[in-house]
Amino acid sequence: MAKHYWLAFSGGLDSTVLLHALTKLQLSQKISFSAVHVHHGLSDKADAWASQCHQLCLQYNIPFQRFNVDASPVTGESPEATARQLRYESLATVMQPGDVLLTAHHQDDQAETLLLQLMRGSGAPGLSAMPFENDFATGKLLRPLLEFSRSELEDYAHNHQLNWVEDESNQDTSFDRNFMRHDILPLLLSRWPGVVNNLNRTAGHMADAALLLDELAMQDLAQCKQTEKRSLNIDVLKNLHEPRQRNVLRFWLRSLGLNIPSHLQLQHVLNDVLASRSDAIACVSWPGVEVRKYRGQLFALSALSEHDVRRNVSWDLTNELQIDGVGTLQVKQATGTGLAISLQHQKLNITFRQGGEKIKPANRGHHHDLKKLFQEAGVPPWERDRTPILYQGDEILAVAGLCVCETYQAEKDQPGLILEWNSDFS
Repeated sequence: MAKHYWLAFSGGLDSTVLLHALTKLQLSQKISFSAVHVHHGLSDKADAWASQCHQLCLQYNIPFQRFNVDASPVTGESPEATARQLRYESLATVMQPGDVLLTAHHQDDQAETLLLQLMRGSGAPGLSAMPFENDFATGKLLRPLLEFSRSELEDYAHNHQLNWVEDESNQDTSFDRNFMRHDILPLLLSRWPGVVNNLNRTAGHMADAALLLDELAMQDLAQCKQTEKRSLNIDVLKNLHEPRQRNVLRFWLRSLGLNIPSHLQLQHVLNDVLASRSDAIACVSWPGVEVRKYRGQLFALSALSEHDVRRNVSWDLTNELQIDGVGTLQVKQATGTGLAISLQHQKLNITFRQGGEKIKPANRGHHHDLKKLFQEAGVPPWERDRTPILYQGDEILAVAGLCVCETYQAEKDQPGLILEWNSDFS
């Protein structure tokens, strides 16, 4: 049992039934729960609905919170998707570690979701629809009504004389889900009365299949993954059958928190990147993501933002330094390595490679072209112009993540400063 439960309370039939059931459970199990209402501002009646939700919670003596969000979609975005994203972002803010969010999704919602995912051409993860439980924010999200149909919830509401909000937009069949609910499912039910149960059973089968695919992907990923955080060994990857390549790539991208590509975009990765010449530096991108190839490795990173190599940023090696589109620089104390601590609090600058730079790395004996040092270290080309270079006047002191100039290295057994760079794109 969780320390605290949060009910996502819209005031509609489903969440009103769940609220009522929770008040009964609270008496017998002594659970702690609150209701959270997200006011989307999409209807003239939204204020009245929020007030009705609040009044009902006062009647049941249930703590109530309200969030106001502007769910007006920007051009090209689905209104349903925008409202859903803002709703869950708001709900996440109330969660404390170990808390549980409760939503009132039921069997019919699950069936609609499965059909919508079919229309989108989704694979097993999408067709598994909504699980009973999954991670959310700092806790869990539970859907305790998934075993109940909409008609059963209606019977419960009528038997207990419950009042609920009726959102007129739920009748608007220009929205995909409403079209599925009012036009498609009733037609399917007229021919196959058990279709909702069957679709829910199919979602369960797809959840099992998705789990097995993930387990296979984890095995393949363990073979393909390089020491680099975001790279895979292309030769190992190419030894897999194409369906396994697609499976492990989707799993890998998902594990990195990156947007999953469409089937066509994923095919471009296989055809234009994996199959390109060994010395090619290929790239396939989709919104927010770039997949690149370099020296037999496949890299996945957030899409690179605009970057001006002429930027010059002052830094004295004390406070953490954040550089947009580049990342964060900070120093870590060490002994006998890194920069001499005497450089701290001096007037230094961070700038970026423009070509022709040279540095004399510690223990290398003479000056080297920075370009060749990058090549030698296997730094991918797209990172080189974004790698922070520390200067004092016109002299390079260090290159983040690469080397320190011999002249400015800490002496043996003397305190030094390690330049740590956490990039925005790796």
